[in-house]
Amino acid sequence: MELKRTSLTAWRWKDASGLGLEGATEIPTNIHLDLLAAGAIPDPFLGENEAGLQWIHSKRWVYSATFDAEALVAEEDARIDLVFDGLDTFATVKLNGHEILQSDNMFIGHRVDVRHLLCPTNNKLDITFESAYEKGEYLRAEKGHLLCWNGHYGRVYVRKAQHHFGWDWGPSFVTCGPWKPICLERYLCRVVDVKVNIDVSPDLTEAALTVNVATEPQVLRSHTLLEVQLTDPDGTVLDTRKIETNSQTARFQLRRPRLWYPHTHGEQPLYQVKARVRRSDEDGCATLDTKTQTIGIRRIELIQFSLKEGSTFYFTCNGIPMFMGGSNWIPGDTFLPRVTPAKYKRWIDMAVRGNQNMLRVWGGGIYEDDAFYDECDRRGIFVWQDFCFACGQYPSDKAFVDSVKEEATQAIKRLRSHPSLIIWAGNNEDYQIANEGLKHDMTMPPEEWPNSTFGARTTYEKVLPELVDEHSPGTIYWPGSPFGGVDNNSDRTIGDVHIWNVSSGMLLPYQRYPDVTGRFVSEFGMLSCPSVDTIKESFLGVDGDAHPQSRPFEFHCKASSYEKRMFTCMGENFRLAFDTETYVYLTQLLQSEAMYYAYRGWRRQFEGRECGGALVWQTNDSWPAVSWAIIDYYERPKMAYYAISRALKPLATGVSRRMKTNPRPNLQHEAFCNGKTKADAASVIAHATPHIYPPRESTYSVWVANSTTDVHRVTVRVRFISVKTGREVSDAIERLVDAKATGTTEVVSGSTPEEEPTVVVSEVFDSDGNLVSHDVDWPQPLKHLTFPERHLEVNYEGESVVVSVDKPVKGLFFTNDRVEWSDNGLDVVPGQKLRITAKGLKEYPEWMYYGM
Repeated sequence: MELKRTSLTAWRWKDASGLGLEGATEIPTNIHLDLLAAGAIPDPFLGENEAGLQWIHSKRWVYSATFDAEALVAEEDARIDLVFDGLDTFATVKLNGHEILQSDNMFIGHRVDVRHLLCPTNNKLDITFESAYEKGEYLRAEKGHLLCWNGHYGRVYVRKAQHHFGWDWGPSFVTCGPWKPICLERYLCRVVDVKVNIDVSPDLTEAALTVNVATEPQVLRSHTLLEVQLTDPDGTVLDTRKIETNSQTARFQLRRPRLWYPHTHGEQPLYQVKARVRRSDEDGCATLDTKTQTIGIRRIELIQFSLKEGSTFYFTCNGIPMFMGGSNWIPGDTFLPRVTPAKYKRWIDMAVRGNQNMLRVWGGGIYEDDAFYDECDRRGIFVWQDFCFACGQYPSDKAFVDSVKEEATQAIKRLRSHPSLIIWAGNNEDYQIANEGLKHDMTMPPEEWPNSTFGARTTYEKVLPELVDEHSPGTIYWPGSPFGGVDNNSDRTIGDVHIWNVSSGMLLPYQRYPDVTGRFVSEFGMLSCPSVDTIKESFLGVDGDAHPQSRPFEFHCKASSYEKRMFTCMGENFRLAFDTETYVYLTQLLQSEAMYYAYRGWRRQFEGRECGGALVWQTNDSWPAVSWAIIDYYERPKMAYYAISRALKPLATGVSRRMKTNPRPNLQHEAFCNGKTKADAASVIAHATPHIYPPRESTYSVWVANSTTDVHRVTVRVRFISVKTGREVSDAIERLVDAKATGTTEVVSGSTPEEEPTVVVSEVFDSDGNLVSHDVDWPQPLKHLTFPERHLEVNYEGESVVVSVDKPVKGLFFTNDRVEWSDNGLDVVPGQKLRITAKGLKEYPEWMYYGM
């Protein structure tokens, strides 16, 4: 008798406090989605509806189902389990009036033997969900206030997706309900777990696979066999091992295995390991259960060697040093059951098309669905996975830690086979909470941690790494993000850092991003608006006021003091406008420019391994919002998405201009840029000397970054073009360059012509004369420039457009909705004919550019 899994899908829900609401639903679900489907509430994302729906999270809700089990109970020897993959969050479960489970952790799955309680027909299952918000507040009152940034204060006591309590980019909807499948399983013997340890030889020519299989019951019955089968990426069975003892371990040796790489460096061959329990007796060789793990064979290392200051932090895959260019992933929807495999697939596809090779799954969200990691495996995207803690002072009592241990164990076991997942991190910014908010002494001996205000340090530096080592040996573990040095996130020369002193904090000019590099920048970003279409579909209130300073507009930006940040950065660089279309464009141009300065400059520094990667905050949105996302909630890419894509091309050129004298020096900013910690600038007064009038003099430098393992012979042409006239103001420079592999090749530098506003253009041509990369450096700030007629020509040729200009154009952005652009937000200079593919374009394109 093979394992049979029967999903329970017909559910009814009701308000347990007597309000009288009830309805029918399917699972996975949550109460907000059910109320919406029943027409009991308006769309939570529209206008200011969020504010009027906060009552939902203060109530108890009951989900009920009735089902027959006649076919299941007919087999007398079989065990029958009721399996709960995920209950959100404080749940009491009763079957036929008997309490069978209490759960208080959204991230933990449960399995209960219910055979003795089942009836052939008319079984009744009730799940009562207590308010996670009220429970958190009760625990805070009982046990004391714990420090946290973002969200309701009681959230740190609750093992639930922390963003549900509100964040500086998302709404407060403290959900409850059966958010993952619930089913009945009948079996004689099942495969509980398949653990595959892969040891790849240093020369990559061999791989040893050790497969450990756990079954239930643990001791196999007589006439029961366990088989482990290894299949290659083409579907050919390489070997099958029969295990007749209870060691339940099989070993395979592969010579010249096909290696897994990120999409930027190779293919993604996936092997399969299948464990099967079979019965070999008078009933024949019936299969009782199977479990398959898909694996990729690769050798991942985190390289940390000493530099003149600090140490490196970069990854190698199969011996190849790789700059990690990517973004931070937050849950794809506030209401998690709405995130489907198809949606994951579209998002991962956008990351691949954007030349990204890493996504960081942020600790304030969830351990994502298997579909997310499966797609990363298939498409070749590395995953940095945080454990689910974020921006908080978390409890460290035994009950809380025991729950975390079970949560972490289940997550590690579920995700460890994915070749895409290469590092676990203990938390997001909890060490910053400890250092900045709790004044924790990082030199404190371990035995004192549990009784300190940062008791969770034991969780991050002992409990979690031990679990990773036990259940996924060889996987990289890092205590937190950011982490490194005595004062975490302050020292940019050690570990990973979050750089938030450009769009906030000290408000450094975004042009200084390259000067504040970290060894690995796992967070940084700039706020911007979503597309105009998204604003019209979601932001507007009853009166339809779409002004950027209207109440509904502001309601969809949860970042505190966001206008102060955005207006400061925009006002320093652009001429402001407040009609909706222009304002949205300017915010996206701001984000795009900032990200390009960052990625372009930090990738250049990979040559000396001074910067091993940059992950922008953030990939996506969980609702329609003004946020740091580079792609909005409705999957509309912003200008920054394309700017990052250009900076991360396999072969990319860059131009940097540096002024010889700053007419308005900010001494605090200079101290921060020239130092390695924030403390270097703390005692410096932010003094400026505005009454000096130096001539505009600058130097430029040009380079080519190459992420591939091959040397590329290319021609680099550098031009100097007047912004006003479009004429070249100096002779072009041309160099034949061998762009070194996995690093940066400096090409040429010199003094910049500055008699009139001039752009410096670097163009890279391959051996056939094709333009493969170009970069345009503009005089800063852009607000000092005017843009008389550019003579922009756009030729529409089916699903492509060809662009040319007589004078330099900044930030040409095609605004047609639902078109897949190969590039966008372009800088275009005379002498170029840029062809952009536009999948889905059905009409002459619409566009904007800066200053038009």
